[in-house]
Amino acid sequence: MQAALSLFNEKGMVHVRLQHIADAAGISVGNLAYHYYGKEAIVFALIDELMKEQSVVLANYSAVPLFVHIDNILEQNFSLQSRFEFFYLDTLEIYRMYKKVARLSERHISNQLMQIEGMFNFNAARGAFIKNADYASLARTFWMAGHLWRYQQRLTGKTDFSLKEYKEQLWAVLLPFCTEMGIMEYRTI
Repeated sequence: MQAALSLFNEKGMVHVRLQHIADAAGISVGNLAYHYYGKEAIVFALIDELMKEQSVVLANYSAVPLFVHIDNILEQNFSLQSRFEFFYLDTLEIYRMYKKVARLSERHISNQLMQIEGMFNFNAARGAFIKNADYASLARTFWMAGHLWRYQQRLTGKTDFSLKEYKEQLWAVLLPFCTEMGIMEYRTI
């Protein structure tokens, strides 16, 4: 799996064949095909691993998502985006080619959006975010900004990805919804 992940990240998923993966892993294509019936099975296994790790990240902080916890989520998501870069750059192609992956991902995204909205509602209830905002829309915007961040960096010619810049851009989405208390808390992280 590591050989496939490295190749997908380096060349893009659509440019990697089973032969490339087998060569990088030091095994025959037949041996690879014995364990994974095709590239779709490998992509599915990698994305399943990514989604499980994303779920753990959100679950760890869902009970009391203070700003420091949201900041930790951003750091961990940045790390996952670095490890599984191909998914964030090739999402549309993956969905077009592999409907099973698309369906799994759609359910996962729906769960992520509910968890993110819950974090925002929690922060509104404790006074760190303004009351009566459309936190479902904010959750979608926040998710989209985070999920597509690496892609938009590439579109603008950037190849050096900075955790600091990633976090600043995502916090910029949230700061307009912060109360004075929320701004003070943000400044402490």
